[in-house]
Amino acid sequence: MISSWDVLSLIWAVGVAHTAPRILKRWSLITTCDPIDLCQGCRDERRHVKQDAMVYDVMGPVGGALQVLIEASIWYLQPFIPALRKLAGREPLPTCSKGSCLAYTRRQA
Repeated sequence: MISSWDVLSLIWAVGVAHTAPRILKRWSLITTCDPIDLCQGCRDERRHVKQDAMVYDVMGPVGGALQVLIEASIWYLQPFIPALRKLAGREPLPTCSKGSCLAYTRRQA
């Protein structure tokens, strides 16, 4: 018999499986581009990704996979992050300006 926890776990796992490739593609775009070609929001995201990668680098090849898995596992919180940051008194995260930003236009570096 399938319980409600089984259904929620399945929904979460499908969300992780859907989000992980998108995160990898996004990180690939912002980390392979020259920072000068990125907008301020993407530069901040790039810096954050690189700092996190240094922490997980100690684990070797498993560290990168773990970093992606952790980021992808909180997919359900993404719509609430701006409100949570506002409640905590922190300024909103910068977003991509989308105009001339190389990461938004999805051109390869």
